[in-house]
Amino acid sequence: MKFFDYFSSPEFICKAVDFYNKFVNFIAIFMIPILMLTLLIAVGIIFYDLRLFVEYFFHIPTTQEYDKAFKLLVRNILNFFVLIELFKVFIDVLEYRRIRKRQIIEAGIVFVVREIILIVFEHRFTFTDLVGFGILLFSLGITYMLLEKSYLDYLRFEHRAITEREKKERSGLISQRKDELKR
Repeated sequence: MKFFDYFSSPEFICKAVDFYNKFVNFIAIFMIPILMLTLLIAVGIIFYDLRLFVEYFFHIPTTQEYDKAFKLLVRNILNFFVLIELFKVFIDVLEYRRIRKRQIIEAGIVFVVREIILIVFEHRFTFTDLVGFGILLFSLGITYMLLEKSYLDYLRFEHRAITEREKKERSGLISQRKDELKR
């Protein structure tokens, strides 16, 4: 029984939360340079692919090499957009100490659009692929719109005038919580 009491004690919980915060800060300090390096390498790859594309355009008469270079350039530019969205998600995790659903949905939408563009651009699509991606994109869009609507409703609710009854209920809950913490 003492084992359970120790793990439910406020001291242990404070130590665990403190350890968690230090661990997240360490990971953030470690990951930010890696993410920045990844973005810089992605930009370098895009410029290299652009150079290849221009070189093939002016010097090589075969359209097959030109087509490969153009597809590689488009693929790497779209990969860069996905990296930017993932970087935004990571920055939000650092800033707010939580993963925001809206950012994850946005990253998912960008990834699905990237895949659709690549499949259509490379002419390797089937009707079922397009229908599946369409349903996925539609469901992500509906989810995004519902999240935005619920957030706007939350803001409207938070900034409304508070009645006297709600003030009494809140003060009662606050005093009840303080009493629980004293025990």
